Amino acid sequence: MLQSLNRYIDLFEKYTITIAFAVATLLLFANVVLRYIFDSGLTWALETVQYLFAWVVLVGAAHGVKAGIHLGIDVLVVKLKPGMRKATTVVAVLCCIGFVAIVDYESLIYIIKIYDWGDRTQDLQIPQWIPYLAIPVGMSLMLYHFLFIAWQILTDQRELIHSSQMPKEIEELEK
Repeated sequence: MLQSLNRYIDLFEKYTITIAFAVATLLLFANVVLRYIFDSGLTWALETVQYLFAWVVLVGAAHGVKAGIHLGIDVLVVKLKPGMRKATTVVAVLCCIGFVAIVDYESLIYIIKIYDWGDRTQDLQIPQWIPYLAIPVGMSLMLYHFLFIAWQILTDQRELIHSSQMPKEIEELEK
């Protein structure tokens, strides 16, 4: 079941990132053509692109956690003994979980407030909470991935939070 959930989350992240980025790019291109060739434009395009990029960044950050592509500085951690390395990594992932959980919780509170206020976006005139859902969605996905990584570390399926490895050329130079 967990494997199936992970597959659906992965598909959701990839499709959201791809579609939002593609639509934003097409909107920007169309708006440039309309402005400089036809001396007109889409008044709502910039706002739409801003919201689409928010979705790309936040869902993309969550996908980056899953893929292990975020920057990780492990110069000291890799030199520790295995038990200390695991303890240090667990503390680090717990800090990540704590931070993301706080931001996720606060963003949900904010979404509820925006919903209650009934605010609408300036150009699109849609409820403001809809594009702002990118924050709790992205943070919830990130939280899920960090929890999964924590489980993998605790069960010795994984050693570090990120999965980047030193290129072979640098390893050879260090020998």
